[in-house]
Amino acid sequence: MNKVIINTDKLVKYRRGVRMRVVKRALLLMNTPPEKKYVEYILSLLEENKTGKRIDLRGIVAHRDYARLIIERTVNDLSHNRAQRTLPLEGKLKLPDCIMETRIVPVKHIEPLNDLVGSKNAVYFDIDNVLSPLIIRHRRAGDIFTPFGFRGKKKLKDVFIDDKIPAYKRELIPLVVDRNDNILWIAGYRRSNMAPITEDTRKVLVIKLLLRVYRNRKKATNTPTTAPAKTSKRV
Repeated sequence: MNKVIINTDKLVKYRRGVRMRVVKRALLLMNTPPEKKYVEYILSLLEENKTGKRIDLRGIVAHRDYARLIIERTVNDLSHNRAQRTLPLEGKLKLPDCIMETRIVPVKHIEPLNDLVGSKNAVYFDIDNVLSPLIIRHRRAGDIFTPFGFRGKKKLKDVFIDDKIPAYKRELIPLVVDRNDNILWIAGYRRSNMAPITEDTRKVLVIKLLLRVYRNRKKATNTPTTAPAKTSKRV
């Protein structure tokens, strides 16, 4: 996650200990160590007349916008996280907000066979028809995608709109592409028509999307909710 927005009108109603837990949780969601000094700096923005003030920390920035406390990654940090990476055909790849896990198995191990597409967080491909190496990248202008079960191609932008994916998420979703830059999977959303499982399939490439779980993260009860940021409708 690259941005978190906290409702300050709700946050100020709670005691300081609760406020600290909320900010710590927000930092953990962004894979940032919740150091006490960072939490203190961010909470200082709750003081009166702090609207518009900005605090730059290591890799993130926090600022107050009226009734919103916004914590987000800096541009340089986002550029690093968006670098494309090679996805091994068997193993795990750690990404900023998730883990990609891959393995190759005989088709008979895919049960039940009445669901050859997979799910939002796990997809199956005929390994013999996959053009490796596979790459993880983010969307680019002009990207084209062929959804499973759909005849013809669609602009990736239109797929995002059809699936009502918020604008801020579109920049963060990992895309699995083959060596020819064809999009195989919009991770967590849709797979493509490429390399489907058929009667002739012998081995299957399984790709799973695992959300990263942070240790020592405690759930605060009856605390204000931290939510992903809503951005403008620009796409």
